[in-house]
Amino acid sequence: MPKSSRRPPLFDALATPPRVSLANYYPFGAGQTVGPQWSASNLFLPVTHGCGHVSVGPQRFALRAGQILHVPWAAPIRYEADAHEPFVVIGVHLEYRAWDAAVTQWHLSSQKADPRRTAMEPPPGPQPFSEPFVIEPPPDAPLFDLATAIANAYETTEEPAYPPATREARLRGLALAFLVEFRRAEAQGLPAARGPRIHPQAGLVAEMVSWMRLSYARPVKRAELARRAGVSESSLAAAFRSVTGRAPMDYLIELRLAHARRLLRTGRLRVSEIAERVGVPDFYYFSKLFKRRVGCGPLAYRKRLRL
Repeated sequence: MPKSSRRPPLFDALATPPRVSLANYYPFGAGQTVGPQWSASNLFLPVTHGCGHVSVGPQRFALRAGQILHVPWAAPIRYEADAHEPFVVIGVHLEYRAWDAAVTQWHLSSQKADPRRTAMEPPPGPQPFSEPFVIEPPPDAPLFDLATAIANAYETTEEPAYPPATREARLRGLALAFLVEFRRAEAQGLPAARGPRIHPQAGLVAEMVSWMRLSYARPVKRAELARRAGVSESSLAAAFRSVTGRAPMDYLIELRLAHARRLLRTGRLRVSEIAERVGVPDFYYFSKLFKRRVGCGPLAYRKRLRL
């Protein structure tokens, strides 16, 4: 389906700011199955750890860490966690200002109704996206940070840190930023072509990106990447820069640090353990690299998110 069909022309995110109806973490056990579930909202599911499958109606999506699934209004959802590496997702449910009255009425009318009848009810207004699909945003995109901030803000209800009005305003601001970044990432895709023509080796780069996403935790050198790609180191570097804007090893570093940020946000592992898991076993080098790329050390990053 063309991407343009996902964006009804009547929807304007800036004129219709999103409202967070629910945001929380879903950690699954090995092989656990959950669902079907329904939600009267647009649901975004960033996968922070592991892998598994999510069925949206008749469609089944294989998901892994670093990907985000969009679920349209009130679609039935079923989760199937991997038996060896179960996933953790953040559920971000968004509603919109033009929908508020209808959303409230929908909830009231559907609480005692048969969910099999109400689950596929059409939305009471236009949506930013109308189909289920998966995106894989670039490692430096802020989507996972924003999703984490939304979940943390939603679960923080104590006074005086977040009075109701302040908390609602903060949630709407974060949700709008998330939606804008999501639309940008969805429109660009990954890997995205730079310039008017797609690089002739863009398919090769896409294959190497997929391999790197599965292998970032092990020692990897430039020569091995080139050998796996079947081209010279200079040819692979030129193709990577053209398609992703980064050199291959630089892209790998960003993948490692992106996963490290997810572990710092959502887990309780020690920094040394995180460094080992993302393929940078030298703790001091990892801390130095993290600070240079992120702007603060890993401990300061974790502390900042918990303030």
